[in-house]
Amino acid sequence: MSILLVDDEKDTRDSLREVLEAAGYEVITAATGNEALGHVNRDTDLMLVDYSMPGMNGEEFLRKVWSEQQWPPAIVITGVAPWRTLGLIELGVGYLRKPINGTVLLGMVDFFLKKGGRRWESERLQNR
Repeated sequence: MSILLVDDEKDTRDSLREVLEAAGYEVITAATGNEALGHVNRDTDLMLVDYSMPGMNGEEFLRKVWSEQQWPPAIVITGVAPWRTLGLIELGVGYLRKPINGTVLLGMVDFFLKKGGRRWESERLQNR
């Protein structure tokens, strides 16, 4: 399973990548939303996206990706704002607050990979 991890904080990217790779996931990292746009493809099973990034924030990134396709599902991570104020409810994303516990991260990743989080599975399968 392939996870796109987008976070402008290198230490966060490195620590989350380490946890995910130790659990057997393939992890592609990007430091910005613009950089990440070039990595989203049919082989991306899940996106793990920081909300607060310079330039394109996490919500803008997800809206851009999902304006062109219905997949993959996403989990948003943030250290600053309560999820109810982020405008993410309608997007159907998962939410994790920093600092992120590895066990909680893996549990949510497992849930989203099995359940899809967002209505994306039929679209994804049709386009493979």
